[in-house]
Amino acid sequence: MRKFLALDIKSQIDLREKYPDLDKLYAVEDTDAYTYMAVSVFDRWLGAEDSIKYLSDVADEEQQSRDAKFVKFAKKLIDNTEVLNFTFKGRWSSAKPQFRKFTSDAAKEAYLMCAPHNVDSSHFYKVMLPELEAVYFESWDDTNVFYLRNPKHAEKIEKWANECGLYRLNR
Repeated sequence: MRKFLALDIKSQIDLREKYPDLDKLYAVEDTDAYTYMAVSVFDRWLGAEDSIKYLSDVADEEQQSRDAKFVKFAKKLIDNTEVLNFTFKGRWSSAKPQFRKFTSDAAKEAYLMCAPHNVDSSHFYKVMLPELEAVYFESWDDTNVFYLRNPKHAEKIEKWANECGLYRLNR
């Protein structure tokens, strides 16, 4: 069964205009079009010593607890705002983002709430939250990333993150 359906042409064009530089975000390159924000199980950015302490040899129970916080957060996003997926179609520099809606709530939940994702970065989820004017990427080390077109939505995202046991981190 298909998980996604492409949006109509007009919606594709509108979203490409509203969300420039998605290719740069995906490649983790700088762009001034967005404000960066992260949500994490940690209350601060980890330094070298902290990374060794908190990210090496994590007990299964601890990792399950961390994953559960992100699953709870994903559920909150699904319940409270529109969630779209995107991918890139085309070759190399001419590739354009293609925006897709989920075919069902079950497909949306399966995409965002299956843990663990971190087999390798090609399996990380990437979604758009149009009502929050945000792009959301799953990432490494129990920290996920938001790119906000309008930083005023950061407070709402932070509130939801805190309700799920996650913390907001800025650059």
